[in-house]
Amino acid sequence: MSVQSEKYRQTSRTDISMIASTVLIATIVVLVQSAHGATSHSNSFDAIKGCRQFDNVPGYNDTQVYMATSSFANVGRSSNSRTFRIGIVGANDGIIRFGRSAYPYDETVVEVVIAGWKNTQSVARRQTRRRDHSYNNVLLTESSTPRLLSRSRPMVFRMEVFDNGRVQLTKDGERRPFFEYSDSQFAIPVDYIAFVKFDVDVNYFYDCPLQEEAVDTGDTSVLLRCSLA
Repeated sequence: MSVQSEKYRQTSRTDISMIASTVLIATIVVLVQSAHGATSHSNSFDAIKGCRQFDNVPGYNDTQVYMATSSFANVGRSSNSRTFRIGIVGANDGIIRFGRSAYPYDETVVEVVIAGWKNTQSVARRQTRRRDHSYNNVLLTESSTPRLLSRSRPMVFRMEVFDNGRVQLTKDGERRPFFEYSDSQFAIPVDYIAFVKFDVDVNYFYDCPLQEEAVDTGDTSVLLRCSLA
């Protein structure tokens, strides 16, 4: 066997060994990336872990159940606002009412309709309801919010109610509100809260933990910190 042939064989073995090592490393990288992708893709219902569920939801004109927010374990507080984290599962019309009293007949409450009109827009109203279930609505604002709700996954958001009548609704993981309004002339506190449905069944998740969460800002993440009650 010539020296040249032997040298060729040795070079070939080395090349094959290098190729095999490269393939092995590439395979390991792919497996690690796949495993990371599998573990980092959490179930959408993980967002409502620790929440209380309200699923026996009354209809729009039924007798409402107003809950005292003072009994909630998870309320974010600032010097001029209170924040609540809420989840909704349903095709359309997530309706939240809040006010000063557990039985607010002949009193004015705030009514926020999230993804009404077949999941296309949201509105805020001042509502006065009488004991015969007749009512009067005063529109405060309306906004286009297409495809906001879903029957198969919760839409989880923070509702911040300011002392001056301003209200902001912001989805988890976002910084800008998807809906907001201001009604400084009739600033109604969120001392009691009720959840309502309109033409389809809706499940609500409330008193959700206000843990620190990363907010996507495009190129970095910011942690939102809430002072809990």
